[in-house]
Amino acid sequence: MQKRTVLYRPALLALCLALSCAAPVAFAEPKAMDAGSEELFEMQDAALNSNYQRILRIYADDPAFIAKLKASQRAWLKFRDAEMEALFPHAGKPGYYGSSYEQARRHWLGTLTEERTAQLARWLVGAEADDPFAGSIKRKPVE
Repeated sequence: MQKRTVLYRPALLALCLALSCAAPVAFAEPKAMDAGSEELFEMQDAALNSNYQRILRIYADDPAFIAKLKASQRAWLKFRDAEMEALFPHAGKPGYYGSSYEQARRHWLGTLTEERTAQLARWLVGAEADDPFAGSIKRKPVE
């Protein structure tokens, strides 16, 4: 069996590079790792949790936003789990997806986690002062 390697998607890498100039946002390390490895998924999950906790601290003065963010995160977790069930509807049948099932499962969990991490990053980076679409995103300080 050929060993597959994941290189982070170009769009996510570009986002990471663009954001690195603004605020330190957590993303999994942009280096090649085995697709679906436990180590890679743990890094992706840690980056998501780090960003989520930072948002809770930064926006602690806005309890309405915090309540809505928590509801959004709970909904995302339900979506993630439902998406995984749709991807692997026969996961309860031993051997149904073969020997690479756990690796494939971690790959898709990691992909969904990366996407959510990028979504949460907007609250850490901040909006431009004149952005009319910022909503609850705090404005960047004017330099």
